[in-house]
Amino acid sequence: MEEGTPKAVIVVAADAGDVARSAAEALQTYLERMSGARLEIRTEQDAVTGPRVLVGPSAAVTALGVEVPSGFTSRMNEEGFLVRTVDSDLVLAGNDHAPYRGTLFAVYDFLEHQGCRWFFPGAFGEVVPSHKTIVVGEVDRVERPDFRFRNIWYSGWMPVREEDSRNLAAWLDHNKMTSLSSLSLPGDGSITRLAPAEQFFDSHPEIYAIDEKGARMRDMLCLSEPEAVRIAVQTITNEFRAHPDMMSFGFAPPDGHPQCHCPRCQAAIPGFSGKGFGDPSLSDIWFKFANAVATEVYKEFPDRWLFTNGYANRVRPPEGVGKLSPNLGIQSAMLDTCTLHSIGDPKCWPRQVYQGVLDRWTRELNCVFIYDYDPGKSLDNLPFPMLHNLARDFPYFKQRNVWGFWTEGQNCWMVTHLNYYVRAKLMWDADADVRTLVRDYCEEFYGSAAEAIEEYIWTLEDAIDQTQVHSNWGRLLPWTAMLTPDLLRRLDALVRQAQSQADQWTSALAVPGVPVETWPDIEAKQDRLRVFAWVHDHMTAFLEMERAAGRGDFARAVAWADKAQGLRDDVAKVDAALLPHTPEWCRESNGSIEWYRKTYQSLANQAGGPEGELIALLPATWEFKTDPEELGVIYQWYLPESGQPWAPIDGTLYWDIQGRQDAHGWPYTGKAWYRASVFVPESAKEKPLRLTFGGIYSTGLWVWINGQLADHRPRQDTRTPFSIDVAGHIRPGEMNTVAVLVNTITADRSPRGGLYRRAFLWSPRPKE
Repeated sequence: MEEGTPKAVIVVAADAGDVARSAAEALQTYLERMSGARLEIRTEQDAVTGPRVLVGPSAAVTALGVEVPSGFTSRMNEEGFLVRTVDSDLVLAGNDHAPYRGTLFAVYDFLEHQGCRWFFPGAFGEVVPSHKTIVVGEVDRVERPDFRFRNIWYSGWMPVREEDSRNLAAWLDHNKMTSLSSLSLPGDGSITRLAPAEQFFDSHPEIYAIDEKGARMRDMLCLSEPEAVRIAVQTITNEFRAHPDMMSFGFAPPDGHPQCHCPRCQAAIPGFSGKGFGDPSLSDIWFKFANAVATEVYKEFPDRWLFTNGYANRVRPPEGVGKLSPNLGIQSAMLDTCTLHSIGDPKCWPRQVYQGVLDRWTRELNCVFIYDYDPGKSLDNLPFPMLHNLARDFPYFKQRNVWGFWTEGQNCWMVTHLNYYVRAKLMWDADADVRTLVRDYCEEFYGSAAEAIEEYIWTLEDAIDQTQVHSNWGRLLPWTAMLTPDLLRRLDALVRQAQSQADQWTSALAVPGVPVETWPDIEAKQDRLRVFAWVHDHMTAFLEMERAAGRGDFARAVAWADKAQGLRDDVAKVDAALLPHTPEWCRESNGSIEWYRKTYQSLANQAGGPEGELIALLPATWEFKTDPEELGVIYQWYLPESGQPWAPIDGTLYWDIQGRQDAHGWPYTGKAWYRASVFVPESAKEKPLRLTFGGIYSTGLWVWINGQLADHRPRQDTRTPFSIDVAGHIRPGEMNTVAVLVNTITADRSPRGGLYRRAFLWSPRPKE
């Protein structure tokens, strides 16, 4: 088009399929939005003169001598598209054989080269430039993806409206992703497809697993029962016969750590455990079962896949199964590895362990794809930088011939920020330059504020990349240890620097003569900067909440939690999917802002609130001493001046991140002591007294007050504050010694130990 006037026609095949027609309509829509010109859509049977934009495979494309990628086989590697000029024609076509959508990807790739961007779903994340004239020079580009499976889906831990689902589906197309909906995948509990209980439970009860109480389970099979294998094979082969286009059959046990407790199954479990891989490991008996089924199915259907998962108690490769059937594929879950560091990171043992697991799977199986988590933490909705991981991991995944990804995402696009966009780019091209992608985002989305935003992004990325903290999905993170006051001040300055650009834009709009057509672009950039600043302020409020709690000012911590909630309200006015509120169903879950607020409100109620009078805060800094030989009780380390030397330690952060781990991230595990002195005023005499611990990571706990054992509990809920009665042990008017002995198990998926919140003495108020 030239100066808003169409100069070409969009042409599709007379029998064009849904993909090609959708692609032609998308091209028409976006070109009109960019230029104001609406190109007609014709079929190749119509009389067309002048330049043509040929969308999708057609006889007209073939007549130009252009060969378009096509076909679909069990290798699932035929996907691709091309963008090519031939004389005055432009060809945008790809492999549209279901489930491929090559022509649509060719169109969006072309539009991206014209300046369109889809950083986030919906109107907020879209960049559509204004070009009255669009001229296409000579181009010849053929692309094929590095990974066959390219998917991100919403698991529901954040609210998902119908509009959000529609926006995600469009965003997946815009960024050349796949939904995987055409494949039968090994979702949790899909083992029931092998032998539906309504069909077999009464007639073949022996094929169903036995629970710990001796009852048969309708949702799990007995893996050592030959009849279970026979029925599973029968079910799958019947499905493949009935559906010739069906390329895979997926099956997996229910979520959690299911197993059959019959003597035969229990005897077949070799007892490998540890590292968070769901003790004891079920891998041997599970993959023996899966392999037996796959081997039989392979005899009739060598070109179909059986997919299962390496998840929960099946993460490890099996040790005693032998060669695996060539039609068996695995979805390898990264649940049990650190989400803060890259594959093989020398300072991160969980990532090193997962590298070993992945290497084995990719050596032993023809098809391995990865199930990972982003954001891979708790529900706090703090920004979760992962670009440093993605840039290093995806080339490695390509090297290991990983087939792709089924990523469990969340509808929280300013929490994950660029993660999903960069993931999409790397899933297509594992060697794409991540820094170039980030620079492009900053320039296209924020204009003249790009430099400050880009520095902000990499400053935050570097802080997480360098951290000695290790964590994974569902685990609380010690954000105050990673995002220090100095770092926060630096980030604050960058946000304010970016906002100064927004102020200049506002001033520019007031100047006579500023072209009206530039106003929407300026206003969009202002909205984006406003959201960016709100998200930063939300992170700041969370950090201030945690620091207030560390000082023992729990009421102030509650106020900061409310501030964070208010900032989510502000962002929701732009798009509720950017920094969402927690869904009602999981607001009680550990890590949600509602859970933090409730936790700190309960502590505030005790420490000077309606439930109790604050008597004394125990110090934030305790004495600390490890006890690997378990001699502390014998030598009475709970007494003042005993067990020298002791080291100081922060009692508001667990010990792993305070120098109690080696260079690879392996933490100290076993028994360790905390000891502190606190003055209790004379006014506490004759009052009921309780000692509250804000949080302890421990599998065993003992508390001494002034040399006497005051409490013992074999296991403590690590995330919930708890109180013990100490009235008979405290001496008001004196210094009192509190000693705590804790115990942690061998390092697993969440290595951490000891105290991690402020402790205090209080006196319950009389109930009215």
